[in-house]
Amino acid sequence: MKKNNWIRTLVGLLLFGFYSISSAGTDISQRLQDFIAKTEAVATSGKPTAEKASLIDAEYAENFGTRASAIPDDELAAFFAATQYLMFYTLDKSKLPLFEKIFDSLVDAHQATPDQYRQLLEMYYALREFEKANALIEQYNPHSLQGPITVNDLTSPAARRTAWIFQANRGLTRRAVDLQKGLHLIIIGSPYCGFTKRAVSQIEGDPTLAPLLREKVTVMAMHDFNFNYDVYTRWNRLHPSLPFTLTHSREEWPEVTHWVSPVFLFFRNGKLESTFSGWRKDGDVEKVYKGFGITVSSASELISR
Repeated sequence: MKKNNWIRTLVGLLLFGFYSISSAGTDISQRLQDFIAKTEAVATSGKPTAEKASLIDAEYAENFGTRASAIPDDELAAFFAATQYLMFYTLDKSKLPLFEKIFDSLVDAHQATPDQYRQLLEMYYALREFEKANALIEQYNPHSLQGPITVNDLTSPAARRTAWIFQANRGLTRRAVDLQKGLHLIIIGSPYCGFTKRAVSQIEGDPTLAPLLREKVTVMAMHDFNFNYDVYTRWNRLHPSLPFTLTHSREEWPEVTHWVSPVFLFFRNGKLESTFSGWRKDGDVEKVYKGFGITVSSASELISR
């Protein structure tokens, strides 16, 4: 699935950073290399996402657990790389202040690189910290083609599940996702994932499912590090009946044990009823039928339930 490509890209970038840390000494370089190797083994183990995150966090704490202010200048690049690698797998927002402080220290030491700026920006987008992404662009790259995003959070603290909805003029609005009435299908995937795009396109093109799309199906993008606002809006213009929204946090979807692309979750009156993941090359529309408990003849009746 597409996430494997991100993993290979990230490992390549970090290994490049590892080999370029010439002034950090053998110890920090070896620790970074060992950390990359161990976390890569955990990441490909097939364990549930939360378990993998816990194991990787423990490895990080053992090898790189310290205050940002205590990191010597010649070790900043290695600590930045290790922290970025940690957050790529865990999406642990509690580590974001540390990541930011390491980046600020790199800037103060005149060591910050365009790649490190890009990685911090990607982290902000993956963690849905859009205001911080806007501030970073304004400070370091005001002429970026990416540009700022207008953010409007309309949710209450009591909202259990939420989604970011794409609006006109580079806008994003966060709203509550209501699954409390009847059947609903949540598809979590990525616009960069061929499996997800094929699944959504085939579901959208199925005449039996057509009456259900707007009211009963929601497509949500998982957290990724390739965020590009224009990619989403281009998809949404071409697929108005199944537009992409953005998940806000993994914690809002405890039913997802393995964050892979795509995942299909069928809820009835707010409770998970069934789930499956992946999408075969020749299609899995019958699984969607089964999840909704419908036949071709009964599809039109489901919309009124």
